[in-house]
Amino acid sequence: MQPTIPGEVEERGKAIEAVIDRVKNGDKQAYASIIRQFERQMYTYCYYILKNHEETEDAVQDIFIRAYENLHRYSRQVSFSAWLYKMAYNHMMNMKKKQGRWLKLVNEVKAQQPKVEISPKESVIEEMLTYLTPEERHILLLKAVEQYSFDEIGDIMGIKPATIRKKYERLRRKLLEHKIHKGGNTHGTFA
Repeated sequence: MQPTIPGEVEERGKAIEAVIDRVKNGDKQAYASIIRQFERQMYTYCYYILKNHEETEDAVQDIFIRAYENLHRYSRQVSFSAWLYKMAYNHMMNMKKKQGRWLKLVNEVKAQQPKVEISPKESVIEEMLTYLTPEERHILLLKAVEQYSFDEIGDIMGIKPATIRKKYERLRRKLLEHKIHKGGNTHGTFA
């Protein structure tokens, strides 16, 4: 993430709120600027969960459509960004539930196949994320990449902040233990 200039976050928040007001007042074209503002973040978030470009593109499109349709429900009690991430989280959880039987079958087939070592050329982040459950990936991405607080992550995922904090501590330990087990250097830290 890029460092922010003092007041920059507040200015962006005010600009987004102004666009939301325009959309709520009937300016449908103004919604395009919201899409441009958040499309890359949503794509990255969804891709690390779904691990498929086509599914990610469909999911991002669905998320923005649902956000537009439900914009009247948005209130300024939380940031628009957190509201959008909550919508993305819920959408992906619904996708995962629908894919449940299929994923169970795929996992059974994968369990019968020999394990494939991750090549050294693959990114460390990719390796870490594949080792985590979908819920752990959500928490790690929201905390370490998007830098949300535990309270905000709790709002997004519908889980108590204390529970999120504890799960985050566990996933950090899990990643450190995995790194030690693989013989990696542990001098780095996870956010």
